[in-house]
Amino acid sequence: MIIWDIGMVNSGHPTVTQQFTKAIVRTLEDSGLKVSGELSGIIEEISQHARVPMPLQDRLWRSLVDAYSEPDLGLRLGRYVQPGNLDIVGFLLLSCDTLEDALDALITYHPIVGEGGEFLSMEDELSCRLIYSPFHNVCRTTRVEAVMATLIQLARYLTDNRFEPAYISFQHAPLMDPERYEAMLGCPVRFEQLADAMVFPRSQYALPLVQANKSLYAQMRQLADQALTDMQERDFRTRVVRILKAHPNWGKEKVAEQFGISGRHLNRTLSREGITFKLLSDQTRLEMAKALMTEGVSGSELAARLGFHDESAFNKAFKRWTGITPGEYCCV
Repeated sequence: MIIWDIGMVNSGHPTVTQQFTKAIVRTLEDSGLKVSGELSGIIEEISQHARVPMPLQDRLWRSLVDAYSEPDLGLRLGRYVQPGNLDIVGFLLLSCDTLEDALDALITYHPIVGEGGEFLSMEDELSCRLIYSPFHNVCRTTRVEAVMATLIQLARYLTDNRFEPAYISFQHAPLMDPERYEAMLGCPVRFEQLADAMVFPRSQYALPLVQANKSLYAQMRQLADQALTDMQERDFRTRVVRILKAHPNWGKEKVAEQFGISGRHLNRTLSREGITFKLLSDQTRLEMAKALMTEGVSGSELAARLGFHDESAFNKAFKRWTGITPGEYCCV
């Protein structure tokens, strides 16, 4: 048995690409459903984010499920997703040579589309299982059904409808007549199974993709690699800030130890985002100082919390950061 998996890039603050989130909403009209007033407000909030925070994505799904009580909602939405709705990943999938290449790319690069779950690929001599494991519990059943419907839709689209899954398995019980599931998904469906998965004969791996393009694949692979790197670096900076907030007196080497790297490596990684450890540490402590000052925390206690030897040392640092003393700041 062969197993491949890929974890979520940003476990602290998961996000979803705006294109995929908007695609979910656009499919409402394509499937004959109207957009509610509450949903319109959430869509407006979504437009303000390059990547949609998972709490906002959760609100979107709650609104969808509350507004549309149809048990087939997840399947209907998933069936309308196209590769173009998957950001860079969609074009990467389109340009792959075979279905196996496309599924490998999906497993590796799916965090670019969304960090709400992970994919696991398992194989034996005759069959393959692409397992989906969500990290969320909000509207879990509907969202899992949407993901599985999307997987089948994409596999068929990429192979010009030659892809034939053996069956789909769901962990949950059916929300409607099982025959309706099979009619909508075009394959057998099993419920109350150990995993949510798309199962298909191993021979299907060799199916050629109708839009295979080696040159485009190379370009999209490079863009996807960069996108993943950018996400990882943003997460790295977030984790450094989180450590500094918990231990504001820690220096570069101590923080680097938490990642199992050297202080030099830590600074080099942060420099790719245009910042040094010292600047990030100063920014973090300044932010914490301002928050504590608005709460009326005394100067001596504030200095102790932020890791300074005494109040005088804090006052000098604050003036260096802002150009004014803490007392002058409080009077502004």
